[in-house]
Amino acid sequence: MLIFHQNMRLNVQAAFMMILVILTLFPQYKTLFAQDVTVKASLSTRMVYENEPFRYTITVEGKADFDRAKVNTGEDFQLLSNRTSTSENFSIINGKVYRAKSLTYTLVPKKSGKLTIPPAKVTMKNGETHLTNALQVSVMKGSQSPQVGSGAPPSSKDFLKVPKDQIFIKPVVSKKNLYVGQGATVTYKLYYRVKITRYEQVEDIKPEGFWKEEFEVDQQIASQNEYLNGTLYRVATIKKFQVFPTRAGKLEISPYRALCEVLMTDVLRNKWGLSMNFNQFFNSMGKTMKAEVYAPAIQFRVKPLPDPKPEGFLGAVGKFKLAASLDRDSIKTGSPVTFKFNISGEGNISTLPVLDIELPSEFEKYDPKVSQEVLNKGTKIRGSKSVEIVAIPRASGNYELGRVLFSYFDPAKKTYKTLKSPEFEIFVEPSPEERSSGFANKQAITRFGSDIHFLKTSAGTLSPFSVPLYKSVWFYSSFLVPALAFFLFVLQKQKEDKMQGDKAYARLYVATPEARKHLKKAKALLKERKEKAFFAELESALLKYIGNKFNVDEQAMTKPELKDLLLSKKLSEETIGRFINVLETAEAYRFAPTTHSQQSLDGYYDMAEKTISEISKL
Repeated sequence: MLIFHQNMRLNVQAAFMMILVILTLFPQYKTLFAQDVTVKASLSTRMVYENEPFRYTITVEGKADFDRAKVNTGEDFQLLSNRTSTSENFSIINGKVYRAKSLTYTLVPKKSGKLTIPPAKVTMKNGETHLTNALQVSVMKGSQSPQVGSGAPPSSKDFLKVPKDQIFIKPVVSKKNLYVGQGATVTYKLYYRVKITRYEQVEDIKPEGFWKEEFEVDQQIASQNEYLNGTLYRVATIKKFQVFPTRAGKLEISPYRALCEVLMTDVLRNKWGLSMNFNQFFNSMGKTMKAEVYAPAIQFRVKPLPDPKPEGFLGAVGKFKLAASLDRDSIKTGSPVTFKFNISGEGNISTLPVLDIELPSEFEKYDPKVSQEVLNKGTKIRGSKSVEIVAIPRASGNYELGRVLFSYFDPAKKTYKTLKSPEFEIFVEPSPEERSSGFANKQAITRFGSDIHFLKTSAGTLSPFSVPLYKSVWFYSSFLVPALAFFLFVLQKQKEDKMQGDKAYARLYVATPEARKHLKKAKALLKERKEKAFFAELESALLKYIGNKFNVDEQAMTKPELKDLLLSKKLSEETIGRFINVLETAEAYRFAPTTHSQQSLDGYYDMAEKTISEISKL
């Protein structure tokens, strides 16, 4: 008996010694296991104009749930309080709830420059506080571009001064007198009577005081013939979007500026009466010259929404439908039930409110899971926003949960409309524990989180272990599990810290996988003969790979700048030539699509793939 106690004491001592060694050698062990929450902030864009709204999202990932977040806008930003949305994904594993919850806010910059959004403070439901990362935004103060018809724009000496009736941009606006939140469609059409080899946007519009949603421009039907004032033109739709005013008053969309490359001929020179010296004339023949084109500013008169507004109105404007459902109307205590709401129709889908339902205290309700679909084809923005709310009843009984209301303003009829869900009713059956305890309805006494759970009175299924625990090999082997888990956590933590703190490393890490994703998609589009999307994917693969690999803003760089960058990295002239060739072909196809043979398309794909492979060796 004495030997038995000595052996057991030695085994326990050995186990404790192993734990002490792990904690001594790895002091971060406890900290790593305690860190089960990740808090971060992100932006929808890093470059905006003054007074242009953008999205700021706070995301909390992990086991804990957060109660509230305080956005620190400072003096440089305005927070639009009625433009907040919530989304959540969660799973239940072994009785524990794991969440990924996001709050999305809308901010408006008040001035230009490189502005910093300070860290936001997130308060967890257990009282803990966390700070997000700070973010920097480049806010541009757009220069006043001259308008078409207001005199000759300031042009470089290398720009071609084309007569105004030969090439110009005409904006077409569906409606200029609007209500706050009402959409207006703006289409920019390029009219030309010359041969254009390429089109390039130089300065985009600045929709100050508007929310903007871009349409997909169908390049396959972009170039058509059209008579204007008795003259035949070729017409290309180069830009199309819908704007939604966010405030009342006189609002303006700034001018739009672009460059076109015009193929010069002797006929054009004589027809336009262009004065060139011999060298200019000789060097321009058979080549292209750049011509500036402008679209004028567009002014709108925006009226406030009329009063009185219905109760619960949260700013939705358009024409919508509401669908609501409950997946079950009879469940057992402790089982989840899901409420689903879907708003669909015409209007600004991105700013639609997130519907919610008030539930009795006997229900544990999780934050809503929000998803939306925006259809940007046609003449109006359409789509839907869906909300799923999961709740778990903790007490039995019959519950009448009422209706959910959604109100919106219909600008066509100038009236408010209120949509109603069905009356929700649910019967919660008692659980087996409730029945065995003698209570048929515990609705009045249940308090989730601090209630008294039922005791098991039967021990018929209990049996002793065949081998004592202290003699089990698995018992002592289990002490190695924390050490192994620790090393996995260390590796993951080091990677996450480097990804979070080193932007260049993070971009380099995703450069190759993202390029492969675009190339794979381009390959699939090639098989389907969708040439427009194929060239767009090739262009994205090349540009994003350059941006990620060298940590540069590829969207803000011109082709000469990209070429200089690759030359500085000692890339061969042949590879740079392939790179520029694919980019120019993709850009030309966006403006003036032409039919390519299958062999030609395969060649462009191989060029892009080979170029990325060569750059990856740098």
